[in-house]
Amino acid sequence: MNDTSENGRPVAPEGFDGSKGKRGAQEVAEGPSSTQGGLVWILAGAACMLVGIDFACVLVAYGIGLSESNGKGARRTAFVVACLASVLVCILVDPQQIPYVLIGCLTAWIFSADGSDAEASSGWKCFAIAAIALAMAGTDAVFAFLNNTSLPAAMNGAIRVYAREAGQSASADMREQLTAVVTLAKTYWPMAFLSNAIVEALCSHIGGSLAARKRNARTKRTFSEFDAPVWVAVLFIVGVAASLVSSQLPAWSTQVKMVGENVLTAARVALFLQGAAVATWYTKKAGFGPITRGLTLVAAFYLEVSFLLVSVVGLVDVVAANFRGLPRKRDNARPKDPKVSKESA
Repeated sequence: MNDTSENGRPVAPEGFDGSKGKRGAQEVAEGPSSTQGGLVWILAGAACMLVGIDFACVLVAYGIGLSESNGKGARRTAFVVACLASVLVCILVDPQQIPYVLIGCLTAWIFSADGSDAEASSGWKCFAIAAIALAMAGTDAVFAFLNNTSLPAAMNGAIRVYAREAGQSASADMREQLTAVVTLAKTYWPMAFLSNAIVEALCSHIGGSLAARKRNARTKRTFSEFDAPVWVAVLFIVGVAASLVSSQLPAWSTQVKMVGENVLTAARVALFLQGAAVATWYTKKAGFGPITRGLTLVAAFYLEVSFLLVSVVGLVDVVAANFRGLPRKRDNARPKDPKVSKESA
C-alpha cells in the first residue's frame, strides 16, 4: 500500500479525512459512551414512572434505543436495568404500582427499536399493543378480585360515581348528555385499556425514534407502509357478527353486544390506520407535500367517524386488494396463475 499522497507527503491517518472522520465520530458515538448515556436516561425514566408512565416510557425507550448500538445483549441488559430500577422506586413509594411500571418498561423495550432498521413489523406491533392492553386489564382484574369484586363491577361502580358527582352541578340539558355519555362508557370501558396501551406505545415510539436519530441509524420506512395483519380483519368481521347476533340471544344480549362492539372498535383502529396509510401512499406517489398529506389524514378521520369508509378501505386492502403492492408472505403462498407460469417459462 502506498503511504504517500500524490504530492509526496504522508497520507493523513484514518479519522482526519472527511468521510473517515465522520465514520470515526459515529463509532465513538456508538461506543461505551452511548451505553452509559442510555443507562442515565433509563434511570431517569425509572424515577419518573410514578409521576407519569407515558413520559417515563419516552425516557426508557430512548435509553434502551441508545444501547441498541452495542447489540441485542446490551439492549436486553438495559431492559433488565429499567425493570429493576422501576421496581425499586415502587417498593420505596407504592408497591401496588409494580405491575403497571413493569408493563411500561416492557412497552418501552418493544418499541425502543422504532425508527431504525431493527423496527418491528406492523403486525407484531398490533399484536404487542393488544397484549399490553390485555395485561393492563388483567392487572386491574386481579386487584378487583383481591378487593372481593370483579373488573366489570369495579368499572361500572367508578362510572356511577363519576356520573353522580358530575350530575350534581350540571344543568338539565347537561344531564341528558351525561346520561348518554354514561351509557357509552358502560359499553366501551374496555377500550380504555387499549387507549392506554396505544398511548404508551406512541410514547415509546417517540423515544425509540429519537434514539435512532441520535445513533444515525434511521430507517426509510414511513407510515405509508403500515400493513395490518390478517387477524385484524377477522376480528372486524367477528365484531360485526357479534353485534348483529346479540339481539337474537335474549339471555346474553348485553354481554354479546358489548364484546362485539369493543372487538369491532379495536379492529377499526388498526383498519383505519391501514386505510389512512393507503391514502397517504397515494398522495405521496402523486407528489403532494406534507401539508396536503396532513389534510388527507384529517379528511380520512372525518370519513371514518361519519361513514366507516376508511376502515372498509383498509379491510379490502388487507384481505384482497393490496393497493400499494406491499410484499406479503400470504401473497407468496397463493398459487400462481397458470398463464403467468407458462409465460415465465
